[in-house]
Amino acid sequence: MTNNHRIVSIVDDEMDITRLFQDAISGKVNGTSVVSFTNPLTALEHFEDNKEAYVLVISDLRMPELNGLDLLKSVKNLNANVRTILTTAYEVDEDNKIEEYTKKGIIDLLLAKPVTIKRLCEEVSNMVRIQDFASHWIWI
Repeated sequence: MTNNHRIVSIVDDEMDITRLFQDAISGKVNGTSVVSFTNPLTALEHFEDNKEAYVLVISDLRMPELNGLDLLKSVKNLNANVRTILTTAYEVDEDNKIEEYTKKGIIDLLLAKPVTIKRLCEEVSNMVRIQDFASHWIWI
């Protein structure tokens, strides 16, 4: 893979959501490929194989086999620089683990579903911009 090849991943057990999000995001952020997965374990395998190319992982919270929190924690353990968005259609105000993961930087953004396509595209662009800035920052 070349340095210009960057990956944005969508992980949701509902195929309709992955297709909608992928269609909405594809072509909106230059230099990125958008991939989607309905199985979080397959998504994690792909991430492990391509962790240096990833700039963003968008994951649903509730999925079988591996929930979004555990997926994003694994992602950050493999590449702390990748940006993460957790999506959910459920009320999470009282969820201490989500609060803890947000404070630790495992979750960079929490998006409630339903989310508008406009907001999704804006947040993805913002996350990729933040990642680009962070990866080009030189500490003196």
